[in-house]
Amino acid sequence: MNIQEMIKNKFPNVIIFSEKIETNNQLVEILDYLKHTPELSFDILLSIIAIDYSEYIELIYPLVSTYLNERINISIKINSEVHSVIGIYSSAYFDECEIYDLFGVNFIGNNNLKRLFMPSTWIGHPLRKNYELKDERLSWNG
Repeated sequence: MNIQEMIKNKFPNVIIFSEKIETNNQLVEILDYLKHTPELSFDILLSIIAIDYSEYIELIYPLVSTYLNERINISIKINSEVHSVIGIYSSAYFDECEIYDLFGVNFIGNNNLKRLFMPSTWIGHPLRKNYELKDERLSWNG
């Protein structure tokens, strides 16, 4: 049985594409399963990728199994919040803060979300499609 079949058997509601597996509400459970199932051992979260499609934000979690020498992408579509995965992959912390800062996504369970790139007084999230561009040069020269 291949990896995609194992995931589909355990989580029948996922949608499998050629490049990613999409879930709508079981992100934490799937990532926990992929990391802690000995025959899979997806032990590395490379990053978290955020894409704003106006109607929703897609988060993609690229994982690597050093045991199998395989890579897989887990995807979820959200409006503005999702559960944090730092309890499974501690490396997710800075990606969650970056996505919070630039896209405004609230990661439930990450009690230390903060801005990384924008000043703490910044209003809005500049990588959102609905962000109104202004002449912000003066904000940086304060």
